[in-house]
Amino acid sequence: MNALQFAGWLPDLLEGLKITMAASLISIVTSTVLGAVVAIFVAYDNKIVTGILRVFVSIFRNTPLLVIMFFIFYGLPLINVVWPPLLCGILAITLNESAFVAEILRGSILNIPQGDIEAAVSLGLKKWQVSSKIIFPLAMRNSVPMLVGQSSVIVKDTSLFSLIMIFDLMRAGQAYYDKYLSSVSIWIVGVIYVLIFLALSWLGARLEQKASFKR
Repeated sequence: MNALQFAGWLPDLLEGLKITMAASLISIVTSTVLGAVVAIFVAYDNKIVTGILRVFVSIFRNTPLLVIMFFIFYGLPLINVVWPPLLCGILAITLNESAFVAEILRGSILNIPQGDIEAAVSLGLKKWQVSSKIIFPLAMRNSVPMLVGQSSVIVKDTSLFSLIMIFDLMRAGQAYYDKYLSSVSIWIVGVIYVLIFLALSWLGARLEQKASFKR
């Protein structure tokens, strides 16, 4: 890769990186929010709601992300449901990863000491106040390391976007390879992914320290 080739490829690389970062951030937020909602309802142990949500978790935890992505992008148009590729990719990741997030948070909720809950009730807090002020904040703090790890998985998941015609970071590397038959671009893309994961690890360590400090 010479300087001229790199200069010509750089706008594509930056565009792919922008899409990967934006999609990753959106997917992390949507997966966490949906997973938290599912975990809260499952933890309340209402038989009907819990049964439905357990089916949801089971389906999307055990179905490969690529299958979900292909179903949304290629399958839904067969019934005249057509969405932009980026929306399809984010939706697929959200459905898949929220099932894992739900299980992480559900486990944290169930592991909260019963004494903490009883102490809150004895102070006169109502059920929704106990959930919002005690149970959920504690569950989120206890889940920080696992949620950060799941965020890294979500970033990796976005590398599948190129298979549904999204010009992400992987697609940018592939575009250079297709044009110049040089694998240097793939190495550059790989290094960028490693840097992203290192940044997430650093952020996760900082968040874990703050969560530990607040306990």
